[in-house]
Amino acid sequence: MLQALRTFGRILARHWPALAAWYLGGEAVHQLLVQLAGFVGGLTTLGGLLILPLAVAARLVSYVAMYLTVQPSLPHSRAEQGAQTGETGPRRFVQATLTAILPFFAFSAAWGMLDADLIEFFRIASDIALRDAGYDLEQLGDRGGIVSVGVLSVAVLVIALAVRLLLARFGDRLPSWTLAVAAYTEVLWTFMLFTLVGQWWADTKEWFAGRAGVVWLEGIGDWVAANIAPLATLWQGAGWVFGFLVAAVLVPASWLTVAGVTYGTSFDATPPVLRRFDKTLHGTASRLFKIVARRFEELWAAVALIWRGGPVIFGCLALAYALWAAAERFGSRAVLGLFGGQETSFWASFLPLLLVAVGVIAEPLRVAIVATAFDAVIGRPAAELGTRESGLDGEPNDLTVAGDVEHERPVGVVGKQEHREDDVRP
Repeated sequence: MLQALRTFGRILARHWPALAAWYLGGEAVHQLLVQLAGFVGGLTTLGGLLILPLAVAARLVSYVAMYLTVQPSLPHSRAEQGAQTGETGPRRFVQATLTAILPFFAFSAAWGMLDADLIEFFRIASDIALRDAGYDLEQLGDRGGIVSVGVLSVAVLVIALAVRLLLARFGDRLPSWTLAVAAYTEVLWTFMLFTLVGQWWADTKEWFAGRAGVVWLEGIGDWVAANIAPLATLWQGAGWVFGFLVAAVLVPASWLTVAGVTYGTSFDATPPVLRRFDKTLHGTASRLFKIVARRFEELWAAVALIWRGGPVIFGCLALAYALWAAAERFGSRAVLGLFGGQETSFWASFLPLLLVAVGVIAEPLRVAIVATAFDAVIGRPAAELGTRESGLDGEPNDLTVAGDVEHERPVGVVGKQEHREDDVRP
C-alpha cells in the first residue's frame, strides 16, 4: 500500500502539468473536429463521416499520451521494454494507439461518449443542411448527418478495412508516412463498426418494443408494480445493485483494460477460439483474421491483467475510483453552482469550458489512479505477466515499413520486489 501511495504521489509530482496539457489538447482537438465534421456533414454526410472518427481518436491519442507520459514513474511496468524491442518515439506511440483503439472505442460506445459525438454531429449537420435546403426535406439528398445501417455506412466500413489489409500486406514496401494512413483506416473501420452495431441494436430494440408480446409483458410488469409492492421493491433494488456494480466495477475495470493494452500487456492466455480459427484460415482471409484477432487478443490479455491483480488490488482500485468519481461530481456541481441561474444561451456557450476546467484537475488524478493500479498488478509475483509471445503464429507485422529491421523480443522479466530478485523466463 505504501509503495502504491508513493507511486501515485510521484506521478502527480512529476507529470501533472504534462497530463493537464495532453488532456486540454485532446479536448480542444476533439471539439474542433466534431464542429468540422458537422460543418462538412451539412454539405455531404459521407465527408462528415470521414472526419468524425478523428474526433474520437483525438481523445484516444490524448489518453494514450497521458499513460505513456507517466510510465517512467511506474517502477514495475518495464518502461525499458520499448527500447529493447526498438519501438521508441513515434513508432512506440503509434503502436500503443493502434492497440488501444478497440477497447477505447468499445468503452466510448458502452458509456455513451460515441453517441454524444454522433448526436452533436447530427445537430450541426442538420442545421446547416436544412438551412441551405430551405427546410425542404426532399432537397436534402446526401446531407444532414443522418447515420443509419445502409449501403453508404457499410461501404465505408468495408473499404476502410480493405485498405487496412492492403497496408498490412505491403507495409514493408511502403514509406513511413503510411503509418498515419494505417492508423486512420484502423480508426475509421472501428468507428463504423461500433456505430453500425449501436444503430442496429437501437433499431432492434425499437422493433421489439412495438411487438404485441412485449407490450403485453410490459402491461404485466406495470400491474405487478402497482399491486405487489414487495416484488416491485425487489426489482428496483436489483436495478440499483446493477447500476452500482457498473459504476464501481465495470468502469474502473474498463480504464484498467485501456491502460493494459496501452502499456502492452504480454500474451499469456491466447483464447482457444482464436487459435482454432487461425489454423483453419489461409491466404488473405488468414491475414485479415490476424489483424482483427490480434486486437481481441490484446484486449483478452488486458482483461487477464485485472484477474491476475487479485481482489485486494482491484478492490482498492474500485474504492479509489469511487472516491474520485464522487469528488469529480461534487466539483462539477460546485463550479456550476458558482454561476447560479443563467440563460440557456449562457450554458450552451460556457458549460463545455467549465466542465473542461474541472477535467484539468480530475483527469490527471484518474490517470494516476489507474496507472498506479496497473503498476501494482505488474509488481505482484503471482501475476506472471509477459511470459510468452502471442499464440497466433506467423502473425503479420502490420506496422512494418521500409527501413525497419526485425527486432528480437525481450525475455519475460517478472519483478519480485519484496525479495529483490527477478524471475527470468525465456
